[in-house]
Amino acid sequence: MHKIDENTLIDRNGVEIRLFPGVKALLNELTAKGIIVSMASWNKPELVFEALREFGFADYFTHPKVEFHPNKHEMMKKLLSDLVADGTTVKPEEILYVDDQTWHIEKVRAKIGAVKFLQFGVDIAKIVDVLKFL
Repeated sequence: MHKIDENTLIDRNGVEIRLFPGVKALLNELTAKGIIVSMASWNKPELVFEALREFGFADYFTHPKVEFHPNKHEMMKKLLSDLVADGTTVKPEEILYVDDQTWHIEKVRAKIGAVKFLQFGVDIAKIVDVLKFL
């Protein structure tokens, strides 16, 4: 994987990975506010973590969970457990979860609780719009 420019990588198969506009600004703002940022991603871990390193984003995420299955609620349970082990307890209603798929949040709410959810492309048009909901 190699970087083409500040917002674009090319993976081993020649596939471009492009950041949504404003991702870096959002991560900087969330971090500056002391907000815990993490992820639950249905993807290949080695590719995601390599991309995070290449973009310079690895340090923004606390206990990121990247697994090759759709059960994001399981990843979130692991994340919350890791946070407790660090001495940080997060209640479900304190979580703001952003995803582009409604069905993920249905499982998250059933297994985790009253998580706040923003659907990308429905509730927010740009990733930086997350800031309006803090």
